[in-house]
Amino acid sequence: MAFVYWTSDLDTGFEDIDDQHRKLVDYINQLYDAKQSGDQEAIEREFQHLIDYTIEHFSYEEMMLAEAQYRLLEPHRKVHENFVNKMSTLQARYHNGDAAALDEVIDLCEGWLFRHIRINDHGYIESVKASGIRS
Repeated sequence: MAFVYWTSDLDTGFEDIDDQHRKLVDYINQLYDAKQSGDQEAIEREFQHLIDYTIEHFSYEEMMLAEAQYRLLEPHRKVHENFVNKMSTLQARYHNGDAAALDEVIDLCEGWLFRHIRINDHGYIESVKASGIRS
């Protein structure tokens, strides 16, 4: 059973970005499922997949925003950087035996991702459309 669910209010209208966001939701659910199963190998694998894909998505999104000359790119990038740093810190804590770090990362992802999409990402939709690089 899924831990987090995609809802239509999260759509940006950019198919590639929305597909990537849905994939992030899938990775969160896979990490949650691994935690529920207690499979340490799966937890490690899914934790790394989530971080790797998050970095890949952020890079892609930032390239789109740079191309659109989005005026808030640097603050947006900083939000991304802070999130990745937090995830990496939690991963290191988990690797060092702090089991609570896994709960923290799942809780962080659940709340942060949806807030970020609804506030930060929805904030760039009109600017990107106005730039002419997307319709």
